[in-house]
Amino acid sequence: MFFLCEKKMRYILTLCIAFTFTGCSPRIHSESDTTIAAKDSLSIVSDTYLARLTKLEKFNGVVLLEKNGHIILRKAYNIGTDTSSSLFVTEKSQFDLRSVAKLFAKVSLVKLENEGKLKRTDLLERYIPGFPNGDKITIQHLMDNRSGLPRELGASVKHPIELTADEVVALAAKEALEFSPGTKQQYSNVGFQLLYYIIGQLHGGSFSGFLENAFFWPLGMNHSGGNFDEDLGRLTDYAYGHYLNDDNSIVCECSVLENEMKMGNLHSTADDLALFLKKLDQQNYKSITHNGSISHAGGTRGKRAYVERNFEDQYTIIFLANYDALPFEKLVRDLQSILRGQTVKMPEAIDRKSVYISPAILKKYEGTYDLVDAGHLTLTIKLENDSLYVYQKGINNGVLYPENENTFFSDKTSEESIRFVEDKPGEYFILMDFQGVQWKGIKTYGN
Repeated sequence: MFFLCEKKMRYILTLCIAFTFTGCSPRIHSESDTTIAAKDSLSIVSDTYLARLTKLEKFNGVVLLEKNGHIILRKAYNIGTDTSSSLFVTEKSQFDLRSVAKLFAKVSLVKLENEGKLKRTDLLERYIPGFPNGDKITIQHLMDNRSGLPRELGASVKHPIELTADEVVALAAKEALEFSPGTKQQYSNVGFQLLYYIIGQLHGGSFSGFLENAFFWPLGMNHSGGNFDEDLGRLTDYAYGHYLNDDNSIVCECSVLENEMKMGNLHSTADDLALFLKKLDQQNYKSITHNGSISHAGGTRGKRAYVERNFEDQYTIIFLANYDALPFEKLVRDLQSILRGQTVKMPEAIDRKSVYISPAILKKYEGTYDLVDAGHLTLTIKLENDSLYVYQKGINNGVLYPENENTFFSDKTSEESIRFVEDKPGEYFILMDFQGVQWKGIKTYGN
């Protein structure tokens, strides 16, 4: 469970978790750890790792791993054995891709550029005339999250699920830039909504319609499509998302939420995604290759997805989960290590211990921290009764127990922490874990 009051934070932090992992450094463990050595077969190592993670109720989903063009693992992992449960999945289950749709957008834009239908240096105003600052924002800015547009759209009289593509663009046009285009990088779902719109317009229809013609049908991705397409006849085995409730029971999100956006809302299977990744080559897609690989991740409440094609080490990773209580970044790093033939520590139960830290040291960490990439979520750290407490919107979310002078936790059975990092003498920022993803918080005021 999350180190803070997970249920209070979940709706904000899991609106859309999405990162492009580039060059994650694996952590190598000694043989004295609970390990399976790299000399064992990759299929045994990866299967044992995922089975242990599942037994700890930290994974539920489908994994497909390839090495040197050969499948080494294609398997569904289930926390329970009840095949009638909404949580139960098979290798053929169709999962919500969340922000992996952004990788499809990037690949689509490279394809359109190669066909001479656009240039990534084109200004936004060419495709959406009259868009504010459209004479400063390029297609490349939108692709790289450097447009200055905010993470999410502001308030609307309609729920996001009810918005048409044109209404999404109109709302995006009302958003003020958070910085001048090209000067910074900050994750923006708004920017990608504009890209989905542009791709759809160039196609003469929708973004998912373009993908159907350009990739799904030609590649034989027969179980992929848009979640809001008119024809959903192929959506036959959808894996609804699940999350932990306040009583630690697993709850199904078995309905479409009002905060869903229609554009870029895709589903697929592990097998279909493998076909798509095989389509990508390093030469034609060099511009979206980082540190030798093309990768993207996505997530929201109850759902996680990750895909990677690594050209240097010749491996592919695909995992799709309909349960969000998994150590996301660690899982990615460890699967990368396994596929590189390196030794990793096997998942095991956690029992953390707290230590005494003097109030004089704790006092240094007081203040309010802005988690910019989490939509400017703010957390306030207060010293009370010689302990640190976390407040969100004035509500006490619980105590932080010190593991050492800089690292704190709330749940002794979880690896997730808040770590205070000294940026300059006497000035700190935080690194906060949430469901396996780390978020940086900048101190805005305090002692």
